[in-house]
Amino acid sequence: MKLFTDCWVALLDLFNALTGTPTDGTQQSLGVGHWPPGHGHVPKYPFPPKKPSPPTPSRIPLPIFAPPSGGESPDSSILCDYTAMGPGWGNCSQPDDRGCWLKGPAGQKYSIDTDYETHYPKGVTRKYFIDAASMTINADGVPNKWGKVFNQTYPGPWLQACWGDDVEITVKNSLLYNGTTVHWHGIRMLNSFEHDGVNAVTQCPIATNDTFTYKFKAIQYGTSWYHSHYSLQYGDGMLGPLTIHGPATANFDRPVDPILMTDWNHRSAFMDFQKELDGTGPPKMDSILLNGIGSYASVGKGGLKYTLTFKYGRRYLLRLINTSVDTTFVFAIDNHWLKVITSDFVPIHPYVVDHVVVGIGQRYHVIVEGRPHDKDNNIIPDREDNAYWIRTIPATNCSNFLRGGIPDERQGILNYRNNSEAIPTTERGNFSIACRDEPYEKLVPYLPWNVSFIGGDDDVLQRKPFEIGLEVPEFPNGRPRPNDLFYRWSMGKDPMWLNFSDPTVLNLDKKSFPAEKVVIPKNYPEGSWVYLVITSFPPEVLEDKDRVFVAAAHPMHLHGHDFALLQQSSEPYTNARFNPKFDNPPRRDVVLLPIGGFIVIGFKADNPGAWALHCHIAWHASSGLAIQVLERQEDALKLLKSEPHRLEEVHRTCKNWHKWFSNHENFWHPEGGVEAFQDDSGV
Repeated sequence: MKLFTDCWVALLDLFNALTGTPTDGTQQSLGVGHWPPGHGHVPKYPFPPKKPSPPTPSRIPLPIFAPPSGGESPDSSILCDYTAMGPGWGNCSQPDDRGCWLKGPAGQKYSIDTDYETHYPKGVTRKYFIDAASMTINADGVPNKWGKVFNQTYPGPWLQACWGDDVEITVKNSLLYNGTTVHWHGIRMLNSFEHDGVNAVTQCPIATNDTFTYKFKAIQYGTSWYHSHYSLQYGDGMLGPLTIHGPATANFDRPVDPILMTDWNHRSAFMDFQKELDGTGPPKMDSILLNGIGSYASVGKGGLKYTLTFKYGRRYLLRLINTSVDTTFVFAIDNHWLKVITSDFVPIHPYVVDHVVVGIGQRYHVIVEGRPHDKDNNIIPDREDNAYWIRTIPATNCSNFLRGGIPDERQGILNYRNNSEAIPTTERGNFSIACRDEPYEKLVPYLPWNVSFIGGDDDVLQRKPFEIGLEVPEFPNGRPRPNDLFYRWSMGKDPMWLNFSDPTVLNLDKKSFPAEKVVIPKNYPEGSWVYLVITSFPPEVLEDKDRVFVAAAHPMHLHGHDFALLQQSSEPYTNARFNPKFDNPPRRDVVLLPIGGFIVIGFKADNPGAWALHCHIAWHASSGLAIQVLERQEDALKLLKSEPHRLEEVHRTCKNWHKWFSNHENFWHPEGGVEAFQDDSGV
């Protein structure tokens, strides 16, 4: 047996040498020049890796393997590497058993049944480099000269890792007039909140020509996105997909690269934001994009549409991401069923539908079988001219587009032949396009949580709701300008307004914070549950009479946690209607607060730090609709003091930011305009 093991290790070393995989567990860092021109993916290598014939029988699992949910093509693929686990570990995922991930020599297993919050395999370190810079974006036939992107691509490069990897991403800011930070949406950042990427909360902005290296452990698996958290930059194009490969709750044959759906404008979001403030808004969006491709007034990019090609009878994994500024989408593929298997980063028990509602910031993994059906659910046979519309339909009352109507919802084509020129003639299914989340009762987490009953000794209920509305704030020192009398969104005592130069992470030793920072202390014992009630009330029941109610739904996102959605209601909140579900409620990191209704969320106090909780409508967050949940402040301070090196990057970046910010020549000076460096909340 020892001889076999020695030979196996030698063969792995040979495999590593041939494929370029480092044996020390550190991946190659890729710069801008390594990507093919105009390509939106980040390959692991500058060129596709060599693929030698397997040196061992196929029945022996390999610790280095292409993940089954990897890229569609070699240049968009990475390899998972678990050699650090020791001899005998290997991949066990098969088309008919995607729940298995790794098996060990003594029968150990990492699978869909593993509690990923506490147990995860040991992968490698993956390093990426992304550069934020300006670029004209012609996504739908009309150039937007105000675009801001990563690595000169829109959407930005696809960042990938495998379950258990350590991820390090260096961000360079090559933008003029703007700082930047990057948030890794939905990533837990367990015990590492200083890498969450929220300016004025976890760091100072990255100044022009400076860099910041973000680090996190990939303990979750699934799909998300990364985006700028500096003011309104992500609305101008600073975003991209992020996938952590791992097991699944249902089987599939082939993956499809992430599908990003978004609304789009031909102006900078910074220009349109004024409409949100002065009462002439909300700002109107121009068009819809699917993976960076759209068609405005039938112009489009040379008539192109986003296209998928299936092989008849195969099962495909689709990863849906809504990266919008202000639109909830209903996603559907005509004549095809969607099997939903995750909501955000949480694996769920599968359910089958003909459409899925994707709110801003939300993600769903769905499996689509290449076997279309007619309206009577009869299977349609394989034919050359089979072609079906892929629809991204703006949800009613959860979108705002220019006069002249909503853009064409038929943003993509699914066909069954390579290079097919068939144009679909299919019709939309008979389903609702109302503004809502996916049905509460269908979002059943695969790994159950039993939430502590409210009222126990270790539990605290924030029974006074956070009431969302509009008000005119009284910012100190006339910020942003002395004559600012704009209405702003708020959910705390005041609308949020953050000082970029004074991040919360460097103020954890303080007992109080300025009101405009909207810091909500949650200094509860480790492992206790925190409960929050968030409401959107009609005027007659608002407790805060200085607020104006506006009929709007709000996609609420909590950083640092998957929260338990204990209750979601379209009715106004009263104590009599308070009826939370504790037995395995839905879990996710973005939930829609219904118009005029309320939500109750709960999370375990197991991740010390300052975590943003905000609406993911970009206009609303920038207007002030956010709070900071300061979780276990003393423990967060002790954690950072015990490892002083962890704040070195924060201190260095703040020093460079202060130097950049002190020179007003770095600011944008609009002709005929009033100079105000920061007219929004900062997030």
